[in-house]
Amino acid sequence: MRIDWEPPAPRSGLSGSWDKFVGPGATPAEELVQLGLGAVIAAALIALFWQGATPDHSNWHWVFVIILALDIGGGIVTNATSAAKRWYHRIGHGKRQHFLFVCAHLLHLGLAAMLFAENPFVFFAIAALALLFGTLIILFAPLYLQRPIAFGVATLFVLLAFLPIMVLSNLNWLLPLLALKLLLGHLVKEAPFQPES
Repeated sequence: MRIDWEPPAPRSGLSGSWDKFVGPGATPAEELVQLGLGAVIAAALIALFWQGATPDHSNWHWVFVIILALDIGGGIVTNATSAAKRWYHRIGHGKRQHFLFVCAHLLHLGLAAMLFAENPFVFFAIAALALLFGTLIILFAPLYLQRPIAFGVATLFVLLAFLPIMVLSNLNWLLPLLALKLLLGHLVKEAPFQPES
């Protein structure tokens, strides 16, 4: 195995859009893991929602959960690949870009709060502030401490899901899985190992 921090240029056209999303130069095995394992996770999340669904859950609830499950399932796996690490931690892609990437996921929290939380404003305020504060702590940590700090911050963020005020009816996996996708997967800079051949 070798470490390669230089991402290849994204391809043109639709393939290039995919490259900019998951990281150019992904190996066939990485592509298979992203799509295959991501699909299995998404299906499991949808099944979890289905087994606890009630007649109170409207089509909007279902549409949101399906899109969320696909994004989270694929995102957890993709953000951990060497191709993604190399792409999202390349030269010129710094703290600001990482922070904005996490900020984009406030939409997930806002819609989840609106559709599922008993007290939407309180849920969103606590989850959003904790996520953004945790992100800043990880981004400004010294590189050699970034991973253990990220694990600690992610653990504290996961524990929020156990507070009664933070319960999401039938969607309690959201905060723990956002911690995996963003705080541990996307933000932590790790060596992008590549196969020799």
